[in-house]
Amino acid sequence: KMKLPKPKKISISKLKKDAWKAFSLWIRTRDKWTCYTCGTKYPPRTMGLHAGHFVSRVHNSTFLDSINVHAQCAACNLWKYGEHGKYAENLIRDYGIEAFQDLLKRGRQIKQFQPQELIDLKVKYQNLLKELVDN
Repeated sequence: KMKLPKPKKISISKLKKDAWKAFSLWIRTRDKWTCYTCGTKYPPRTMGLHAGHFVSRVHNSTFLDSINVHAQCAACNLWKYGEHGKYAENLIRDYGIEAFQDLLKRGRQIKQFQPQELIDLKVKYQNLLKELVDN
C-alpha cells in the first residue's frame, strides 16, 4: 500500500507576511499614497512610502488594524521613529479620543493568529484594494 505525501503546511509567519503585503498595499492606496504624519504625496507603488504602525507591529492584536496603520514616508516612519506625537494628534482628530484610547488598550492584548484567519484577512484586503482601484 503506497502512502501519499502529506500536504505541506504553510507557516504562520509566511501567512502573516502574505496578509501584511495585501493589507499594506490597501492601506497606502486608501490613504492616497500620502504620508499620514507629514502630508508628502508619493507616486503609487513607491518604495518610499510605508504602512506605518502607531502601536508597534510586534503586537499581533493591532498588527492588521486599519486605525493603527496609515501610509507613512520612510523619513517619518524610520528616521523620525514614527512621528508619534503627530501620529497621535492625527488619530485623535480623525477617530476621536475614545477610539484612540481603545486602540491603545487593544495594543496591550495578547493575540495569536490562526492560519485560516490570516488567509481570510489576505483575501479581505485584496478585495478591498480591488474595490478602491475599481472606483
